[in-house]
Amino acid sequence: MANTYAPLPDGPVLCDACAEAGEKVEMEPHDAVPPEAREWAKKERAELQSYRCPECESVNVFRVD
Repeated sequence: MANTYAPLPDGPVLCDACAEAGEKVEMEPHDAVPPEAREWAKKERAELQSYRCPECESVNVFRVD
């Protein structure tokens, strides 16, 4: 699988989609990790954390280092 996941930022996680629209929206931790991300994490032996935007509902997944 070609997916790689960026490391979890040290500070607040901001929504990229909202930033493109000129808004600064902080994403919230989200329990559900997409199935393809879970498969990647299992294969890579990595821990992932997903975040959901309360404004646009987009979900981003980050690698926990």
